[in-house]
Amino acid sequence: MIEDELIKIWQSSSNQELIKFEKSKLMIELQSSLGRLYRWWKYIELVEVISVIIGILSFVFIAYWVPFTTSKIASVLIIIFNINILIQVLGIKKIKPNDLEENYLEYLKKTKKYLESQKKLLETAVYWVVLPIYPILLLFFIGLWKMSSTRYLIVVIYLVAIGMGIYGYFLNKKRVKNEIDPRIDRVDELIKTLKE
Repeated sequence: MIEDELIKIWQSSSNQELIKFEKSKLMIELQSSLGRLYRWWKYIELVEVISVIIGILSFVFIAYWVPFTTSKIASVLIIIFNINILIQVLGIKKIKPNDLEENYLEYLKKTKKYLESQKKLLETAVYWVVLPIYPILLLFFIGLWKMSSTRYLIVVIYLVAIGMGIYGYFLNKKRVKNEIDPRIDRVDELIKTLKE
């Protein structure tokens, strides 16, 4: 009975009210989706920060402990490399939109810019994370290669590093395709709807 009355009210309501309802529904869905993405990105930031701190501390110790000059130089380069990763990942925080923007349309535009920055960071990670680490690792292992007992381990570690780089590349492509691109499309759709 109540359901029939609600249907009648729905059918008798004006098109303007239906459009407002649709806009509200899109806004709620988008906010929920963005909330999940923001939590996921915060987790990635936390993992990166912890990894970088562990990497920096480890290579400070290694730079002091390893007797080979090439390995010492590579250790310092890895420390600089880790600091660069930290700057890149945390740099996106500056453009994260605030829920308390002047109006919802401005919030959506800033959200789109934030999502596009995340997308660019993940898509270009192969250039500023994966490719630079291989020559640095090679330099690091040149010094250790003189010790014949470590050669097998060096080859295995280098191959694992290459495998992790390839895995990271495809994982980032999948994240962009499945997580970020659909949200950018939703934001665009909602921006168009609000402009109407």
